[in-house]
Amino acid sequence: MRKPYGVKIMLILTAAGMLLAGCNGTGSKETEDEQEAKRIRVSVDNPVRRDIEITGDFIGTVSADSTINVVPKLSGDVTNAYFEVGDYVNAGDLMFTIDDTSARISMKQAQAALDSSRASLGSAQAGLDAARVSNLYTTAQVTQQWGTAGTNEMQLANAVNSAKYGLMNANENNDAAATQLDYIRSQISDIDDQISDLEDDKENMANYAKALMQIKKVYTAIVSCAGLEEAAIPAALNAVYVDYGITDMGLSTTDPEAAAKTYLEISTSGGAFTVEELDSMIAGANSAASAIDSLEDAKEQLLVSKAQAEVAKTAASTGVCQAQDAEALAQRMLDDYRNYTLATIITGGNAQLAGATSQVASAEAGVKQVQAGVVQAETGVEAAQLQLDYTNVKAPVSGVVTSKNITVNNMAAAGSPAYVITADDRQYVEFYVSEAVMERLLVGQEITVTRNGTVYKAEITENAGVADAINGLFFVKAQVLPGADKLKNGTKVKLTLATDSRSQVVTVPVDSVYYLNEQAYVYLYQNGKAVRKDVVTGISDSDRIEITDGLTEQDRVITTWASQLRDGMDVMAEGSAASENRIEVINEVSD
Repeated sequence: MRKPYGVKIMLILTAAGMLLAGCNGTGSKETEDEQEAKRIRVSVDNPVRRDIEITGDFIGTVSADSTINVVPKLSGDVTNAYFEVGDYVNAGDLMFTIDDTSARISMKQAQAALDSSRASLGSAQAGLDAARVSNLYTTAQVTQQWGTAGTNEMQLANAVNSAKYGLMNANENNDAAATQLDYIRSQISDIDDQISDLEDDKENMANYAKALMQIKKVYTAIVSCAGLEEAAIPAALNAVYVDYGITDMGLSTTDPEAAAKTYLEISTSGGAFTVEELDSMIAGANSAASAIDSLEDAKEQLLVSKAQAEVAKTAASTGVCQAQDAEALAQRMLDDYRNYTLATIITGGNAQLAGATSQVASAEAGVKQVQAGVVQAETGVEAAQLQLDYTNVKAPVSGVVTSKNITVNNMAAAGSPAYVITADDRQYVEFYVSEAVMERLLVGQEITVTRNGTVYKAEITENAGVADAINGLFFVKAQVLPGADKLKNGTKVKLTLATDSRSQVVTVPVDSVYYLNEQAYVYLYQNGKAVRKDVVTGISDSDRIEITDGLTEQDRVITTWASQLRDGMDVMAEGSAASENRIEVINEVSD
């Protein structure tokens, strides 16, 4: 890294400040102006990403390939020869031609093969397009089949659910029919019990009704006496009493209504006091007698209902059996569909998809095979063209013809020199480098050649990566570009080339980096103070150095080199407001 060699520090202090500082020994605090005056004015900048390249100088030796053999790559009869010994030729000049009849025939054959291959490629591509369309159609068909199969499966599953629901309803109906039948049977049993009970009282109630009717008859006879003349009433009442044998009841013989009322009360044991109440008792006695008939009628109706309930129960039981069969059938159909039909549809669909995919793969393979044939045919055309080009032999370099070994109408042999040219502008520089430098050099890389203040350009043509057995260094060869005819073979030249480089790395000015015990560090500007920050450095050029760790592009780095900078020292960035009295740091750096 480049170090500052001279630092000139100019202190500008106010005279009044100097006098006060020298005369006042009280140790009072410095004013803000005095503190500001002691700040170092520095420049601040952010790290910048850029490319860095290290160049090195080497010593090389000039050499030349002065003798060039012009060798045909194709054997054949020479049809024309355009240069003689002593003629000057330019690189690229046509020197002689060889009979190209065979090469042209081969060219036509290769072109025909190429046209055929391209036609086959078009047909194969059309077949591939058709296979892809067929694959899409097959995929759509299989998707539709699978969708329909799923719908059918859903319908069958719904049928199973419906059958289960029907079975549940049938069971409920069967239970309801059984309950209804049991209820009717219970009612019949109750009526039988009532009839049995009433049978025992039937005769008694009939006799009782007759007795009540007799009481009513006597009552009517007594009451009828009330319509007679008053004098005739006693005789009529006594006659009634005698006729019905009730002379001992102490009934009135003058008041028929009173006698009738007393008779009712005594005859019914207080059960009736009026004829209406007596009628009710008679009706009750008669109804008890007819209740059995009513119960018998009701029983007949219940027996009919029982028969109907038994029919309903039988029908409900049959419905349960039918519902069970329907559920079993629906479940069997669903199971069979899932196990056989659906599996067949899915397997068939997969087979169709596999077949369509296989056709596409086969068509793609066919296209690739034909494409390979096209490439091979194109290579054949290129080879035929190369053979045709070989019939025109051109000068590889510029120079003077020093030898001619062919004549027109005679055979030129492939590999045998036809002409010899002494080149006038084909020079090289040879040099040796270390292994580290060798690994970074590339064939075709441009280098600078300097001789007596004149600069030339060259390109590396050889970097074999093999160490020299004597010096242990690696041999490199570069061709000097046209215009180097002033260089003399065997002379030494200075070579300048890039030995290392970095692309878009974080960099800071070289002078902003300090070192202590091999630890590199910089000063950051933070809140008016210089803050030390350790960093890791990489390569550097004359201006900037790579920072591989420790800084970001947002850090503010103090780029002014100053020997008196310390961690935590007050500093003032360029452009900040400051007192006129300040310490200025002026760097003088020489190379």
